[in-house]
Amino acid sequence: MNQKSINYSLFLFLLIGGCDNASQAVNRTPQEQEELQQYLKRIKKDLVYVKGGTFWMGDFCKKMRNGGPCCSSEKDTKPLHEVELSSYSISKFKVTHEDYNFYLKAMGLPDQYVNENYQKEMLATMTHFDNSPAVVTWTEANNYCSWLGKVTGLPFSMPTEAQWEYASRSRGKYIIIATDDGTWRNNPSTGLGGNYATDGDRRIVEETYGINGSLVHFPVDKFPASPLGLYGMSDNGYEWVTDWYDDEYYKRSIRKDPRGPNNPVMKDEDTGQYFKVLRGGEAPGPGSEVGFTFYRAYRVKDNPYPASTTVRCVVNSPHPIK
Repeated sequence: MNQKSINYSLFLFLLIGGCDNASQAVNRTPQEQEELQQYLKRIKKDLVYVKGGTFWMGDFCKKMRNGGPCCSSEKDTKPLHEVELSSYSISKFKVTHEDYNFYLKAMGLPDQYVNENYQKEMLATMTHFDNSPAVVTWTEANNYCSWLGKVTGLPFSMPTEAQWEYASRSRGKYIIIATDDGTWRNNPSTGLGGNYATDGDRRIVEETYGINGSLVHFPVDKFPASPLGLYGMSDNGYEWVTDWYDDEYYKRSIRKDPRGPNNPVMKDEDTGQYFKVLRGGEAPGPGSEVGFTFYRAYRVKDNPYPASTTVRCVVNSPHPIK
């Protein structure tokens, strides 16, 4: 298996979410209804409008450099191909574990379940900080975004791969890293990150809290936003998108609003499941292609070890959301 499938055997972590019961009637008290409305008001307020347009999707470095070298040796980021997207809105933040737990409670669903103490400790480590990303499978991510659509009446969904890349590149610009200034920046004297979490930041976590800093997720707003106003597009957890993974899909992608292959393509022999695309990165940095705006990772749809996979939702409306 290609190492880009994010070797889940390293994470002895079992997380099982409840079924999608978003269509069932839920009786709420007036207080619960008010809490829900305030929650949805905040969710809509945190959406960033992305005006549609045309861009070159994939490893654009050769084009950017007028025939110079590509930025990546990975074949699945090629060929560079032109894509036209309709306008949409995307959340400025990854879904937090508090937000995901609010959804479970609002729907009367059970908490995320772990069946061993050490697995529970691992989940606690990853969600140690308040306002840090939820850890979810593709199905859990899809259920959450679909639920937002049901309770708001807006066309919420997970982003497509093309939508995610277009937004991370501030509407398709030649931006390699979706930080505030397009670079990995840290303090030379301390090693702490200025716009992404470094090994120094993780070491401080270990020394301060006595937990595994390599697993921890930081608050979603810890570092500055990209020029478009999006946080954590290059690190702090891989993000699910709707698309099935196909390492040769770019050769046959449609131009207008592509959504990936119509059917599953590549299967994991160990689980028998097909792969979905992941974007962004977990703990990248200088010298690594992980976290590049066009970097493509993948994992099985319902991995029994979904460590460091999260999501942010989009609204597929041509108008800004009020």
